[in-house]
Amino acid sequence: MVKQAALICGNDEYLVTSHAREWVDAICPIDEQALGLEMVEGKASTIDEAVYALDGVLAALRTVGLFGGKKVVWLRDATFLKHGVIMKNAKVKELLASLAADLESGLSGEQYLLISGPGIDRRSAFYKSIKDVVDWQEYDLPERDYEVRPIALQRITQRLREANFSMDAGCVDRFVDRVGFDTRQLFNELDKLILYKGDERQISIADVDMIVSATGEAVIWDFTDAVAERKLGDALRVFRRLLFQKESAVRIVISMESLFSDLLHFREYADAGWVRLDGRRIQWAEDPQAEAFFTQLHSDPRKMHWFRASKILSQAMPNSIKRLDACRRLTLETHEQMISSGSVPHELMVETLLARVCGRRQKRVS
Repeated sequence: MVKQAALICGNDEYLVTSHAREWVDAICPIDEQALGLEMVEGKASTIDEAVYALDGVLAALRTVGLFGGKKVVWLRDATFLKHGVIMKNAKVKELLASLAADLESGLSGEQYLLISGPGIDRRSAFYKSIKDVVDWQEYDLPERDYEVRPIALQRITQRLREANFSMDAGCVDRFVDRVGFDTRQLFNELDKLILYKGDERQISIADVDMIVSATGEAVIWDFTDAVAERKLGDALRVFRRLLFQKESAVRIVISMESLFSDLLHFREYADAGWVRLDGRRIQWAEDPQAEAFFTQLHSDPRKMHWFRASKILSQAMPNSIKRLDACRRLTLETHEQMISSGSVPHELMVETLLARVCGRRQKRVS
């Protein structure tokens, strides 16, 4: 039996919105929504906006539906429920207490309430009052990339299967690398790719590169890949594209610092015999010394997605530890110069750095 009130929340905006819409449509079919559905905008960044939204919800719930029929009230995108300052306001707390009391005593007749949004402060009295009387649905993605990446890969693979499409080896990983982990963006780009292919059911990496729009983060990865593989022309081209997209030159240098740090560490792990490439796939050794070392790290590299870790190791292996350390130090020096000196344009500093770390005959980084 469907409860008369529901709270659907989480940081996965696409799933929250789609499941909220399904909940509304199941109770109030589309052809009845003109008279039976009342939506209240819950996106509030100030106390006054939150008060206005809550006043609207309470007024809607306490008003009988037109002709005495079914009435669904949808408080949509209620961002203020996670806002610590707004939730502590006396007026907001008073209105939330009134709403909680209505829910606890039970909505009358064919009255229904749906609250959707990014989440709710679980320390609040409102949450504690309603958590057992509403249909609770939560759609959260993990915060760490290595945890959310497998979920994104699984969703794309499932969506392809449902559409009777398939991708070449490594293509799903390439797709996720370009798009990122946002569910809505993933599905939008995949739908675009499927429309492009039409009756052809096999998708290649070339198709992904041609059709799929790369996010800013994906472009950063294209840049670091070019740097790691010492492709100076590609690195300069992507660097200028990032600048055109208003990316900060300082942030780009920071991404290079992270890159050379990862490459250096993976090369050290390989030299210690803790990791190797089996074909194109990374293999971690079962070694007590490695186990003791990795478990005390803040971020265990063995938990990184195998595709990303395999790429880093394959990029690290053609280089010596001495060269990677020299590149890392050059990058750190450039970062320090960018902070301390205002006479040389940051863009010129980065281009000079790229020429040095990607050059084939630079003695200092050989």
